[in-house]
Amino acid sequence: MTFTIEQLPIPATLEAPGGNDFARSAAVSNEVEHGLWGHDDFRLDVRERLTMMQPTPDRERVLGVARDRGEIVANARLSIPQRDNLRTAYLQIEVLPSHRRRGAATALLAFMEHQAASCGRSIIMSWSDARVDGHDGQDRPFLVPPTGAGVFPADDASAVLALQAGFDLVQVDRQSVLDLGILRQDQDGTHGLEAQESEAAAAGSGEYTLLGWADRCPEHLVGDYALLRQRMSTDPPLGGFAQEEELWDAGRIRREEETSLAGGASSLVCAVQHASTGQLAGHTILERFGSRPAVVYQEDTLVLKEHRGHRLGMWLKAANLRRALDEWPDARRVYTWNAEENTFMLAVNVALGFRAAGRTAGWQKVLS
Repeated sequence: MTFTIEQLPIPATLEAPGGNDFARSAAVSNEVEHGLWGHDDFRLDVRERLTMMQPTPDRERVLGVARDRGEIVANARLSIPQRDNLRTAYLQIEVLPSHRRRGAATALLAFMEHQAASCGRSIIMSWSDARVDGHDGQDRPFLVPPTGAGVFPADDASAVLALQAGFDLVQVDRQSVLDLGILRQDQDGTHGLEAQESEAAAAGSGEYTLLGWADRCPEHLVGDYALLRQRMSTDPPLGGFAQEEELWDAGRIRREEETSLAGGASSLVCAVQHASTGQLAGHTILERFGSRPAVVYQEDTLVLKEHRGHRLGMWLKAANLRRALDEWPDARRVYTWNAEENTFMLAVNVALGFRAAGRTAGWQKVLS
């Protein structure tokens, strides 16, 4: 089958020219997510997606689509950093299940490789997901990244496409989910969240103070917070990704906050402050969208290397989950992603009650 490949303009509003096509493209993304997971926890409202796709001083975006007889049946989104990682572009491809293995993804990939090269990019990074379910038997073929940590199904359509197109599997993440109802049912606090937080606080509170804010970082902490976000880009295990440290400053922090709020998101941040220096030594972020109040996403969790060994990671995550229980009473689930070689953070998650729900393959290709 021959698909028509084209670049879609990203309109400023849905009412502007191109708004209808953008809405259909967003609907395809949501259909793909639902088909993969069987639920809508990763659904994005079209206005949320439009807000996130707007260009900023930090990142430009390109949206490509494949049409079958005029109907959009597949998307490709290219994210192009503007201040750091100037050799790199980040790619996401989505194809409706009814149109897979018919050439749409291959055509979109070729189109986006050309777009990336025209922007001077020589490295493309991409990710694809697979559920953890009853099909993970011993007879199923799996790919193992060079790290030796984690596996990804070799017969998944995304894996077949990536390998045929010259991508390397460089990392596997574990997607985990936490049932907040279980935490709410644990009233005695002897084995659940309260116990984890108390034990971790006892180990770290002598040298550190716990802080927290919602949506917007206090002005006097924004410099330290920017350093944490910058370190987050390279401190966690990177597998084989050629990721360079991102450039974060107060301006980027404020831009990210404003974009999140404009897209309907709210966030809870916990941080630990080193008592003797006043420096922020670690942070963790929970985020959710007003359109999906039951669903929470665990974003960054980082403790600076020089402050590790005091159980600060557990203290941060347990304290922020407790805040979520209090401030978001209608929240039901928390999703998080961690590299399979990040055994420390995975152990923290398991202790908090997270269970594996999916795998994310990290792919990388160096353009010739």
